[in-house]
Amino acid sequence: MLKDTLNYQWSHIYGIIWVMRALFLFCLILTIPVYAQRSLTQEAYRSNVKPVLSGIINDFYQMITLFPDYPREVISIMEELDRLLMNKENLKTNCPRVLEEKCFPDIRQLQERLAIISDRTTKANATLRMSSTLYLGNLAGLRLMEEFEAKLFYVKGMISNKSFFIKAKIREKKETYPLILDLDELSTLMSLAVVEFIPFTYKEDFRHFYFNFVHPIELNFEKNQNYEFLNRNVNSLNFTLNLLNMNLTKRNKKTPEGMSPYLNTIHNRWNSILRYYF
Repeated sequence: MLKDTLNYQWSHIYGIIWVMRALFLFCLILTIPVYAQRSLTQEAYRSNVKPVLSGIINDFYQMITLFPDYPREVISIMEELDRLLMNKENLKTNCPRVLEEKCFPDIRQLQERLAIISDRTTKANATLRMSSTLYLGNLAGLRLMEEFEAKLFYVKGMISNKSFFIKAKIREKKETYPLILDLDELSTLMSLAVVEFIPFTYKEDFRHFYFNFVHPIELNFEKNQNYEFLNRNVNSLNFTLNLLNMNLTKRNKKTPEGMSPYLNTIHNRWNSILRYYF
C-alpha cells in the first residue's frame, strides 16, 4: 500500500515537472527574436520605404515638441542638419581625399546650409537664455547649444577660408576627412541637445528611442547603401520602437495631450515597412 502511494506521488511530481518544462520551453520559444525572412531591395527602399522613414522622423520631432515649453528652434536646427547630410555625402563622393577646385560647388552648398543653421542657432540661443521656465532652463541643454554654436563658428570660418583660396586660385592642401569629422561633430552635439530638453520623467525612454532608432536612420538616410543598413538592423529597430510604445502606453505614463496619435502613426508607418520583411 505504501509502495503504491509513493509511486503515485512520484508520478504526480514527474507530471508537474513535465508540465513546467513544457511551459518553460514554450516561453523560451516566444522570447526568441524573430528574424527577417526577406531583404529589402535598393529600388524598394528608394521608392517605398525611404518616404515612410522620413515620415516617422518628422512625426517623432513633432511629438516631442508637445512637451511643455520644448524649444522648437532646436528641432528646426536639427532638420537643417539632416539636409546637411546630403551635402556632406556629395562632398565625400566628389572630393574623397582633398578639397580642391572641383569641390567648389559642394563647398558653396555647405556654406549656404551652414549660414541657415547659424542664423537659427543664434535665434535659438537668444531665446533659451531669456527663458526662466524649468524645461528651457536645462543647464545641460544650454551648454550643448553653446558648444554647438562655437563649433559651428569654427567650421564656417574654415570653409570660408577654403572657398576664398579656391576662388583666388591659391594652392593649399586641405584634406576632406577632417571637415567630415567636424560636420559629424555638429550633428552629434545637436543630437544630444534634442534629448536634453525632454522632461526628466520621459527622458530615458525617448533617449533610448532616439539614439537606437531615429538617429541611426538619419545618419544613414542619404548614404548609397542605406537599404543594407535597414536590412541588417530591422530586428533591433523593431524592438526599439515596440519598447517605446510599451513604455508610453502600458506603464501608465501620462503623455502630453495629442501625443498618442503621433505614436500610433509612427507604429503604423513602421508596420507598413515590416511587410517587406515578413
